[in-house]
Amino acid sequence: MCSRIFVTPGNPLKLLLAQFGLNGVDLPEINNLAPTEAAPVVYRDGSSFNISPMRWWLHPSWSPEGPNQKFAMFNARIETVLTSRAFQGPVRHRRAIIPVSGFVEFKTQDKQKQPFYVQAASGETLAVAAMWECWQNQVWSTAMITQAASESFAEVHDRMPLSLNAEQIARWMNPEEDVKSLLQELLGQSAGLHWRPVDPRVNNARNKEGVVFL
Repeated sequence: MCSRIFVTPGNPLKLLLAQFGLNGVDLPEINNLAPTEAAPVVYRDGSSFNISPMRWWLHPSWSPEGPNQKFAMFNARIETVLTSRAFQGPVRHRRAIIPVSGFVEFKTQDKQKQPFYVQAASGETLAVAAMWECWQNQVWSTAMITQAASESFAEVHDRMPLSLNAEQIARWMNPEEDVKSLLQELLGQSAGLHWRPVDPRVNNARNKEGVVFL
């Protein structure tokens, strides 16, 4: 499942953010962002939208403990998100988008862990469906929605992020939408993806130099 995120400044990112009225927002380049680090999250702020960094590892608002890594909470399976105690509230009431220029998946080849850099085949910035949560007005956190891989992407990994087009984004961010019906309709939807093998140095999350294609 997706465990590294890249965000590249430029026109594709600007075009995506413009859909939310965030025309003046300039995000820095983000390389090899790993779970528990701060990911940029677009969320509804009253009648408009905002973007803020949030911990990429959702922490439930009702938790008696502070943020931890007891359970893998950075990705939420679309098939069970509504039955999860941790995710059902956020997906109903606090849906969001994580802009992703590319992400990394790993595949074992000849007993070696080979990373692949994945991006939209169109060159656009992926709008990945997500949700957010706030713990004790101190920690804002997020998780992205994942689903079973498409037939073509299954050769790399059995899961993939749920990426949305402009119409789907509008519905995902509309609090009036019935979330159960919406999830059923979005299941299996995805932008076309393109992937290339990259240098295994990306396996180390401390390496923030970007990817080197092989």
